[in-house]
Amino acid sequence: MTDSNNENEPKSINIEVSGSEKKRYVSVEMPYDQYERLDELKNRNGLTWRGLLMHTHRSLGSPEAEVDGQYEQLNETRQHHGFTWKGMLLYAARDLEDE
Repeated sequence: MTDSNNENEPKSINIEVSGSEKKRYVSVEMPYDQYERLDELKNRNGLTWRGLLMHTHRSLGSPEAEVDGQYEQLNETRQHHGFTWKGMLLYAARDLEDE
């Protein structure tokens, strides 16, 4: 008999982000409990997964760059601050919890 409880399984999130030339996808995997906490927080704040990434981008910003496309802006912020994509989501969560 299999257990239908997925709490021990990691969750994968695929986020569609507009790029300068085509749509790009950000994939993040995290433990189920972390996913549940972030999902509840994003819903409480009326955000999407992409909205959490944008929240981090707006909060941290990055040096002035001439990049087109939301994906490129997010990726530049991520790289500038040394984050992974998961780190960007966790930063947004911590920032929103502090508000």
